[in-house]
Amino acid sequence: MRISAIIPAFNEARNIGNVLKVLVASEDLNEVVLVDDGSTDETSEIGKRLGVKVIKLTERRGKGNAMREGVKATNSEIIVFFDADLKGLKLEHISQLIQPILRREAVMCVGIRDRWGGLPQLLVRFDPLLAIGGERALRRYVFENIPERFIQGFAVETALNYYCLKRKLPVKYVKLKGLDVIIKEKKWGFIKGFLDRLKMIY
Repeated sequence: MRISAIIPAFNEARNIGNVLKVLVASEDLNEVVLVDDGSTDETSEIGKRLGVKVIKLTERRGKGNAMREGVKATNSEIIVFFDADLKGLKLEHISQLIQPILRREAVMCVGIRDRWGGLPQLLVRFDPLLAIGGERALRRYVFENIPERFIQGFAVETALNYYCLKRKLPVKYVKLKGLDVIIKEKKWGFIKGFLDRLKMIY
């Protein structure tokens, strides 16, 4: 089965190259698609230099819409999403996400980042809807069945969780050891980053 990685990104020139280099080196992936969500920096140019497929949106439309544009740009049966601000991404993380789908153990596999002393894993055990990490592999039809109104901003990841939960579809959760993310406050400054974080949580 054909597998595509999709990376939505907005002004991630400082870090996107680190993520794309790992994805390009993966033998598990047939294609890497970078969706530039209206960036004003060199995010797109870095993707082009690394030889990935680049979709440049003319204005910022939010993470969910960028993910959708990436899905529309490929015909792969398995889609793997990655955030653009990851730290410590490794080839084995990619395999961890994909293998449960290939083995038909799940229709979606969500990566749980290794941070905050294991708190993300605890939250997922408490409520699967709280598995909001951006690293996930899934069957294409799962994404395509999400209603349009839920493919907005950060809501799309919760919507994917809800879709699988309500339809009792098998979902796997894997701990991605050593994987972390550049926090919003560090990227955008404390005030803007903190406001973005509140928006994401809401």
